[in-house]
Amino acid sequence: MRYLLNNLFILLMIGGSVFAQNNTVVGSVIDKSDGQPMIGVSVVIKGTVMGTVTDINGSYSLQAPDNNQTIVYSFIGYEAQEVVYKGQNKIDITLSTDSESIDEVVVTGYGNKRKETYTGASANVDGKALADVPVASFDQALQGQSPGLVAVASSGAPGAAATIRIRGVSSVNAGSDPLFIMDGIPISASQFSALNQNDIQNISVLKDATATALYGSRASNGVIVITTKRGDSSGETKIGYRAQYGYNQIARDNFNMMNTQQKIAYEEELGLKNYTPEEKLALSRIDTNWLDEVLRNAFTKSHEITAQGGNEKTRFYLSGSYYAQEGILYSSDFDRINFRANIDNKVSDKVNLGVNLTLGYQTHSNTVTGGEASNNVYNPIFGARLLNPYFAPKDANGNYNSEGFPFANPVEQLLLNSNDNNTLKIVGGIFFDAELAPNLVWKTNVGLDFYDYTGNDYLHPESVWGAEFNGRVSRSFQRNARITPTNTLRYKFDINDVHKFGVLGGQEIVSNHYDGFGVSGMNLPNENLRVLGVASSISPNGWSGSNYDYTVASFFANMDYTYNYKYMVDLSIRRDGSSRFGKNSRWGTFWSAGAGWNMQEEAFLQDIHWIDQMKLRASIGETGNYNIGNYDHLNLFSYGTYDDYSAAMLAQFGNDDLTWEKKLKANIGLEMSMFRRLQVNVDLYHETTKDMLFYVPRSLTTGTSGRFENVGEMVNKGIEVDVNYDLVQTNNLRWNVSANVAYNINTITELYGGITEIDGGFTTLKVGQPYGTFNLTEWAGVDASNGKGLWYTADGGVTNMYSDSDRQLMEGKSWMPPVSGGFATSLSYKGWNLNAQFTWMADKWIINSTRYFTESQGVFMSYNQSTEMLDYWKQPGDDAKHPHPKYQDNQYDTRLLENASFLRLKNLTVSYNLNDNLLDKTKVFRSARVYLQGQNLLTWTGYNGMDPEFYGASEANMYPNVRTFSIGLDLGF
Repeated sequence: MRYLLNNLFILLMIGGSVFAQNNTVVGSVIDKSDGQPMIGVSVVIKGTVMGTVTDINGSYSLQAPDNNQTIVYSFIGYEAQEVVYKGQNKIDITLSTDSESIDEVVVTGYGNKRKETYTGASANVDGKALADVPVASFDQALQGQSPGLVAVASSGAPGAAATIRIRGVSSVNAGSDPLFIMDGIPISASQFSALNQNDIQNISVLKDATATALYGSRASNGVIVITTKRGDSSGETKIGYRAQYGYNQIARDNFNMMNTQQKIAYEEELGLKNYTPEEKLALSRIDTNWLDEVLRNAFTKSHEITAQGGNEKTRFYLSGSYYAQEGILYSSDFDRINFRANIDNKVSDKVNLGVNLTLGYQTHSNTVTGGEASNNVYNPIFGARLLNPYFAPKDANGNYNSEGFPFANPVEQLLLNSNDNNTLKIVGGIFFDAELAPNLVWKTNVGLDFYDYTGNDYLHPESVWGAEFNGRVSRSFQRNARITPTNTLRYKFDINDVHKFGVLGGQEIVSNHYDGFGVSGMNLPNENLRVLGVASSISPNGWSGSNYDYTVASFFANMDYTYNYKYMVDLSIRRDGSSRFGKNSRWGTFWSAGAGWNMQEEAFLQDIHWIDQMKLRASIGETGNYNIGNYDHLNLFSYGTYDDYSAAMLAQFGNDDLTWEKKLKANIGLEMSMFRRLQVNVDLYHETTKDMLFYVPRSLTTGTSGRFENVGEMVNKGIEVDVNYDLVQTNNLRWNVSANVAYNINTITELYGGITEIDGGFTTLKVGQPYGTFNLTEWAGVDASNGKGLWYTADGGVTNMYSDSDRQLMEGKSWMPPVSGGFATSLSYKGWNLNAQFTWMADKWIINSTRYFTESQGVFMSYNQSTEMLDYWKQPGDDAKHPHPKYQDNQYDTRLLENASFLRLKNLTVSYNLNDNLLDKTKVFRSARVYLQGQNLLTWTGYNGMDPEFYGASEANMYPNVRTFSIGLDLGF
């Protein structure tokens, strides 16, 4: 932002008494990019606090320093210039944009806007905050970086994507993912792991209507704009090399399972088994921690080389990288090779041509964890929980053992069977712009988001999983290509240097095509032949195939106006048509209006010298959502066989009137900069989703279960606060602290057909309550007289008979946390740097579904159990935590509902930059940095499951998140 008064407070204090001479030096400062005068540029005599700022005409007047003193011209977002004073009466300066200071520029995807005159609600995440984090998918490093942005990884598997939400969930059945734009190209989040996060220069998080409405139908859930690194016109080429090695271990495991001695005693007490002394002695020699058997300490490594540079005509950024991460669970490794090329070429003074291209190839091995298979013993985490500790993983001969096991040895199955895939990812674009007339620029950008995916699955004929098929091999293929051509025409002009206008008009098409198929064969001749051609028969339901297309056509316009750097107005409109909607309602119109006021320019604030900037802004507008299936508006039939004849049946009712889900957004924000070191941003927002894309059920007698309709309404409202403070700023010591917090209140205000409540199992949709509110029967404790469990009834009584009809709405308890945030500190002294980042969430609730099996009454008590189950009722009068295991079956009640609020030390980095003077002597190195980094080092939470960051209502046997220790080296040549 422009610090229009950023030196006035200091000037007032010193009163100009440092220098005695009366001579002055005058001049002006011009923006090289557009030739316009720059307001608020800091003009300071180096090594002193004497200085001034440029006025509305870009002019300044400075009391002249002594000869040979240096004058520094600086403005945030631009490269500073230094001029040695030799007695000149006038010094004119031209400043160029500093690519390293892009934080003060809002990147919208259709162009850049200066933050000090921008009326939208946005936040910037510097690429440096992502660079050292050893994760395969950069979205996992976004948590806590911006208020209102939640980025939660529900799996610690290498390459797993995070779930990202901006200002909460705004739809029930339509998608809530934000729109992702990289260098002007829409990209899908599912292949983020194929991208190299070190190529990222900056990420802009766009939130309110002004910031997002220009994207129309795709911007309902916010927009994340990714800008990659580019070359410069310095005339030299900078070569960089980065290497990192890391050590991974499980971040936390809060389950204490019974050891052999405890489990034998538990089984005998319950009468499950009656061991002889000899049997007990033999079993006591074995005490297996099965989680230790399926997990391992693993390693991460990466290497990267970059070349960056150029001249006045051509600028380039090139990179190549290799990243490899072992999973802490066997057979879950990840490898990636990535190449990046950004080239900008100035064909003439008025014509530019450029290319952005990322090519990534990754291989990934998988295990069965989480999701629908979380409670399946094929999941090695689940199997490790339930296997009794007196089972040995290997026999006396060192072979894997399954004798007496209730199910397969999970370690053996992991090593015998395999499931892997590879993905080729291409994200690229060609852009061309030409200045048709002064300040009139035409730009064309054609973008491609493409991936090829191949999956391979093998079940060994000797494995328990593959024995029923006598060996099985499966192969699948997916290809998706999305092409986005965009054309824009931009015109800038001003009237008397006071009224400044910017006008943008554009047209865009999104065309997406997908193909996929899969084949599975069984009865393999031997374990060394793992191709489909040797299978003697097709597996049951062993083939599949699908393809789909969708298209979006758009026309948009934007106008921004600034008066005297004091008042700002921003207007947008967009018209979208989508093939996903009914033929009667495919087009929607979306709009926004924003206004801003740089209050520090007013006379009544001129004497308040500690205020550098105070900007008030407001916006209102409507965006849309089309994140549903491609054919949910059509009458569809499914095909199969009936009595050995081909048959077709109605599968879905169509809806020719199905149209856009709309969100009305209103936002008020205040941005303040004070004392040249404190920045505070506050936003209040209210967002109403109406005409929700809602799957309305119908009677099964109609032949289908329901269809999508535009019904219902939901509200998100809240406050976001972002604070940044430079505690210390000296030549050798710098200390910065920052914090952000967001409080979001979600409320369902309307459902459909007069219905006010929809039962969702663990959770309920209810008018007046937040999305994701739990609905459970309340646990009342253990009856001390007979050892049975007790529950509260719907009318407030107590019973020892569980019933779903007694479930009660847990008001105020949702799996979507209303409060979240992060805080960080950065401390540097000479060449040393310490950076720490914490993330947190409050009032977050999760059903710990793993406990249903490990703290079980009834069917699961013969499997291994948590040591919590040692505290069970044994005789009348016992004040026990758990009922007698044989009296009742376990239930999903409030016992399993846990507060998953947490505070986590997400990242800690200690680095050292070698002295520049020492590097200059080598004649080889431009820079050198070594660092130590830790991720997920500490977590404070009351949640007893695997990880409190899990995104969802119920967590069971998830792939554990990892704690990583790494060492890295950055070299510049």
